[in-house]
Amino acid sequence: MAFSVSRLRKLFFIVTIGVFAIFGRLFFLQVIETDKLSIRALESRIVEAPANSIRGDILDRNGLPLTGTVGQSYLFVFPAQIYHLQKVCSNLVDLGVDSVELRETLATVKQPFKWKYAIDQQTANKINEAALPGVIAVTEKKRYSLNGLAAHVLGYINAADNQGVSGLEASFDSILRGHQTTYIAAMVDAGQRIIPGLGYKRIHASEGRRPGNIVLTIDKRIQTIVESVLDQSVSKGAVIIMNPVTGEILAMASRPNFDADHLELYLNHQSAPLLNRAIVNYQPGSVFKLAVAAAALEQQLVKPQDTFFDNGYIEVNSIRFRGWDYEKGARGKITFTEAMAYSSNPVFIELGLKVGAKNLLSYARKLGFGQLSGIGLQGEAGGTLPDAAAVFSADLANLSIGQGTLEASPLQVVGMVSAIANGGILRQPVLVSRLINHDGSITVVPQGRPPQQVMSAPVAAQMREMMKAVTEYGTGAAAQVEKLGSAGKTGSAETGRLSQGKSINHAWFAGFAPAANPKFAAVVFIEEGMSGGDIAAPLFREIMERILTQQP
Repeated sequence: MAFSVSRLRKLFFIVTIGVFAIFGRLFFLQVIETDKLSIRALESRIVEAPANSIRGDILDRNGLPLTGTVGQSYLFVFPAQIYHLQKVCSNLVDLGVDSVELRETLATVKQPFKWKYAIDQQTANKINEAALPGVIAVTEKKRYSLNGLAAHVLGYINAADNQGVSGLEASFDSILRGHQTTYIAAMVDAGQRIIPGLGYKRIHASEGRRPGNIVLTIDKRIQTIVESVLDQSVSKGAVIIMNPVTGEILAMASRPNFDADHLELYLNHQSAPLLNRAIVNYQPGSVFKLAVAAAALEQQLVKPQDTFFDNGYIEVNSIRFRGWDYEKGARGKITFTEAMAYSSNPVFIELGLKVGAKNLLSYARKLGFGQLSGIGLQGEAGGTLPDAAAVFSADLANLSIGQGTLEASPLQVVGMVSAIANGGILRQPVLVSRLINHDGSITVVPQGRPPQQVMSAPVAAQMREMMKAVTEYGTGAAAQVEKLGSAGKTGSAETGRLSQGKSINHAWFAGFAPAANPKFAAVVFIEEGMSGGDIAAPLFREIMERILTQQP
């Protein structure tokens, strides 16, 4: 049947419109949408597995690194690309990877993941050369401490999820880890198989805060000196060095030490190497006599030159409290300053009874005992102060010589000594000074409590002079710093345990140097060290002399 001219024209018009529509679509796709389609095509060829972000650095006060990073290889597994699980696992075994647990994981987990166990570089190279379906080995940056320096301050992380578990790694985890998601991306072919040779790429999500660095008040030089001295002679104990004027912690070390890269060696160790002994509770022994002396001076119950009679013991409610040197007999007539120098138990018990439980405990709390310091370290203990209403005469006698239900941390003790050195002004201890954000901007870390005048300046001056007597001719003579002088107080705290018939004591020395213009306050604590004067005091002297005389 013949077509009319009008029908032919309509058909031609429709065909023409169709051709233009097709060419227009092709032009749009090839010219205008090329980039978008390329991106979509590329995205369809990329598989991603969540990875750990590189943690920020922890630096000392001078910008020197206290942490480092080292390459550590891990398996990244893409279950959707593994078509023959048994074969892949068998190949991994041949390459040195225990795949039993991995096979069990793959039975339930279908999303890409990072295998929690590290592998050595040689094994990683073999795995990548084998080009196994759905498996690649990736080298990540792993945190490690530098020779265990300041290990208890820095803390450690959980390698599986890159989160801080203890120390500053935990306290400042959100800063050091950031909140930016990181992925390991691998290219796959049309069959969703990882393409050998194209490797992988680390991708950071556009949103979220990148990791930052934190700057400590720690001085790496001083920290190194402290740890070197501890390693020579201390199996269990702690040392803290503080700037008494600012409250800045210049060094903090605990023993036994640990290697954060091999935590499994310490988890059940009987000596508790992971415990930061600088911030946990112990009976302070005679270093607490500093608080008793200051309280008595503040109440004007005594003057440094007042005299007492030390009979070698004192009886309280028919209970005899002996001097630590009871076997040597009575000291006889001594001044209050000499009582401090020789650490006379009878004199300090007499004074403690005059001060009274309520006043003494209130004063001790002003000095920082019985509460957290605000330093911001996880695991810090607040110490123990008894309820004044429950303290009777014999209890107060024990309390006056740092025994009984009283407990304090080395950090609290060095805080008290710093206040004495600083004219009676107590500063909150500071460990972190500022944050360095990823863009280089600096955030100053706000400090908590403002400085507090916890002791009058005249009493602080009297205390400093009395503490000088301790190192000049008293129980702390071994702590005397050559030429520059020092001041302090010894302590030997009974634990209630015996060894070969002798009491096991914790050894303390707390003091400052130089004597005339204190720049450094310090506490040396040795768990079961027996004698503060014989063991802790010499370590104080060695540390201070090295700090004050060695060049940076």
